[in-house]
Amino acid sequence: MTEVRWLGVWTRAVVGPATRRATAVWVGCGLVAAITFGGNGIRPHDLTHLALTDPPLGAALVGIWLLLFVPVARAILRPPGASYLRSLPHATLPPILVGGAALIGLQLPWLALWLLGDGTRGLLAIATTTGLVSALALLGYRPRRPRWPGWRTADGALGGIHLRAIARRAGDTIARGAGLAALAGLTGGLFVRNNQLDGAHAGLIGTSVMLLILVPARAGMLLVVLESHRRAGWISDALGVSSASRAVALVRALALVHLAAAAIAIGAAALVGGADGASLVAWTGIALAVALVSAIAEAGTILRVHHRDSAPTALVVGSCLVAALGMLALGLFGVVGIAGFAALALVMVMRD
Repeated sequence: MTEVRWLGVWTRAVVGPATRRATAVWVGCGLVAAITFGGNGIRPHDLTHLALTDPPLGAALVGIWLLLFVPVARAILRPPGASYLRSLPHATLPPILVGGAALIGLQLPWLALWLLGDGTRGLLAIATTTGLVSALALLGYRPRRPRWPGWRTADGALGGIHLRAIARRAGDTIARGAGLAALAGLTGGLFVRNNQLDGAHAGLIGTSVMLLILVPARAGMLLVVLESHRRAGWISDALGVSSASRAVALVRALALVHLAAAAIAIGAAALVGGADGASLVAWTGIALAVALVSAIAEAGTILRVHHRDSAPTALVVGSCLVAALGMLALGLFGVVGIAGFAALALVMVMRD
């Protein structure tokens, strides 16, 4: 009975956090699957066949999955909160079996893709990537030594605090976000290529496709910035930092997150080859402009909700609404809609 209780506690302490990390991956992959495989989209076999016959695309697909799932695997293979449990007397085999089952089962989107796409042959791909995931998850890394910051202005200091909070507290979230951003770009690129879109139209549709998938890619980092903004409130009040400087600091930090995600997505879209050179340039301009405007709107959302107990939920909902507004503006008004979207975002951030 003691062994069973120990295993139950170990499962809650190890598999529970890993499952919560995997949830964001499942949400992002579900959005991609709905767009890619729904309606007249491609079949799983088409995608796995492309991955096997097109080495760059196959390498990109495997690389994206490694970015997405290594943080989840690290929570299972190197659980930070289970050191005390490991020091207690326990059988060796049960946690290995439970951890192995979780390591495979939490790869549900990857399992479904390869089993539906290639049947039993897909098991080889699953086994190979699981080995790579495990090897990378077991690697340790040495944290950077802290350096004296060179901030010169109040908004620069606050922005630096937000960015350092992301770097120190959201390492796994950054990797997962990069993977989801690349997945968003691949989805947009395939959508543009399959529908033979070009010019500004390719940029508008491709950016709209990417917007919704980028929400879970940024969610973890947005929550870190929200908490950083809350914790920096007392020092901002003590030093008399203006509301405008706080808003600018939020915009600076969030703009870096949004622009980096958009750049990764565009790079992935270019890898798919869904647009010619001119179309890709237009797409890049539209995507970066929408990313910057979205950062301003989400900064306004943080300023509105940071004092609430339900602020994390409100921020995630607000991020979804911002993405929906961006898609609506692009869909109804095209490139001109970005100006209206920007005006709305400025109103949101200036209402503090």
